[in-house]
Amino acid sequence: MIRPKNHLKNIYRTPAVDKTRMDCIRMDKNEFLPCWPKEWFSDFLKILRPDHISIHPETGNLYHLLADILNISENQIVFTAGSDLAIKAVFEVFIEPGDEVIVPSPTFAMYYIYTELYRAHLVEIHYDEDLNLNIADLIRAINEKTKLIAIANPNSPTGTVLGKSSLMEIIEAASEYGAAVLIDEAYYPFYQDSIVDMIDNLDNLIVTRTLSKAAGMGGMRTGYAISNKEIAQLIFAVKPMYEITTLSVILTEYVLSHYERIFDYAERVREGKKYLEDYFRSKGFDVYPGYANFMHVDFGEQKKKIVSHLTDKKVLFKDYFEHPSLKRFSRFTVGPKDFLVEFTKIFDELYNF
Repeated sequence: MIRPKNHLKNIYRTPAVDKTRMDCIRMDKNEFLPCWPKEWFSDFLKILRPDHISIHPETGNLYHLLADILNISENQIVFTAGSDLAIKAVFEVFIEPGDEVIVPSPTFAMYYIYTELYRAHLVEIHYDEDLNLNIADLIRAINEKTKLIAIANPNSPTGTVLGKSSLMEIIEAASEYGAAVLIDEAYYPFYQDSIVDMIDNLDNLIVTRTLSKAAGMGGMRTGYAISNKEIAQLIFAVKPMYEITTLSVILTEYVLSHYERIFDYAERVREGKKYLEDYFRSKGFDVYPGYANFMHVDFGEQKKKIVSHLTDKKVLFKDYFEHPSLKRFSRFTVGPKDFLVEFTKIFDELYNF
């Protein structure tokens, strides 16, 4: 009889579903809205060659492009298949059975999975019902067993952020115990106050980012980790043979060569978010806009009716959270204003406001 690792039997992963989201209004997974621009896609098709299907990935130019953009060395970067694989690599480098991992809670689901996968002990510092996080409690939780502190900034699903001064307090406290700190900037540049400029000054900081959000490459799975040269070398050591696929390489080169478009889209999303926030508030709903490309709305007693209507109209969104800090909210991915104007027309059909 086969003998797998016993702890894997207790890890549940949600299976894939065969129901497509392609024909829906996708405001549920914090993706680029409404879809990748046709002119970008046309440019991409012009670049593609039949060789790109059969040739192994060639990532060298990617490292050069991103290093120039970030003004750091190429050997401080590791590309990965989405930022979640960058996060997994950090766990693989630092975590051994019995170690402690500290996270704000709720947060990105894969932190919980990777903590179980690498047989560590999870220490959760919970947001309160006003979406506040007690930094002093987090720092007090750091001890000689702490190996990693993982902070998504902005955090998902709360949309909250920790300022640079708070992050520096945490990083310095972790350094006293030899613990690494992972700052996950998946929602950069919707929130532009990055800590990347500190990586050369700190021996325990890793930053992860993705091109899934503001660059609209969720389907291509390209992310990366950034750190000092010593940690980046360790992360590079645990990568698979090839970091990402050839198609992902080609598309990422295109996106990095037009990097300003990411910031243009982020600005349009900020404008759209303000529009949607004002719209919901004008209807009497409480809104927490947050700092990422999504917002939370409290529909109160009208929630059941609203959820039913939007579901009938094929609007996908997150309508329920278990954690007390978010239990009253529904979450909507936001995009440019013109897209959101069409969404509000659908919403108005229910109430004829």
